[in-house]
Amino acid sequence: MIFEDRLQAAQLLLTRLEKYKEARTVVLAIPRGAVPMGALLAEGLSGSLNLVPVRKVFSPLAPEFALGAADVEGNFYPDENVLELPQEQLRNWFKKSLETLRHRDFRWRQMLPRQPLKDRFVIIVDDGVATGATMRAALMWVRRKEPKHIVVAVPVSSREGAAIMYRLADEVICLETPPSFSSVSEFYLRFDEVTDDGVCSILRSLQKNASPSEISSEH
Repeated sequence: MIFEDRLQAAQLLLTRLEKYKEARTVVLAIPRGAVPMGALLAEGLSGSLNLVPVRKVFSPLAPEFALGAADVEGNFYPDENVLELPQEQLRNWFKKSLETLRHRDFRWRQMLPRQPLKDRFVIIVDDGVATGATMRAALMWVRRKEPKHIVVAVPVSSREGAAIMYRLADEVICLETPPSFSSVSEFYLRFDEVTDDGVCSILRSLQKNASPSEISSEH
């Protein structure tokens, strides 16, 4: 299946998530690409949107090559194939990625503070899963917040990424798991970059419409 764009993919996911249509459902989007999708799902499910503070860690020597992923609390989840790299080098690259993540996260939380997830139904959404590094970091971060039930909702995933999701989530909704997978973008007709400003625009819109109970923060 080839998706028109992220919003069309989110509409298809929404039809599979109807049983979670209630106000206590929290949709967690993985920044930045999944934020427009998360906003659509949260509205369609009468739930609330928030972000998962995770980010891929890249090598400056090969920006297309992910070393793993990190969460905002400083946990690093390296891919197995990078463990032979010099540890000092890995630490430096991880530190730079973490600084970027924390800077963005601070900016985002000024507009949409994090919500408590304990005993909540949580849906983690991304626009696709390749290696599974970012999704693994997201699932590990969310699990520590003690939600009642974790659902992963993605339009497409590699088989490698799907194995990670099925191992760590309570439920997985994945529309396509093709046998051949090189990148998420190949499964979209339009796959424009979601910028920091684009994310902030969505969050500001949500901030204006949020009730006081919806913006109680968790630090």
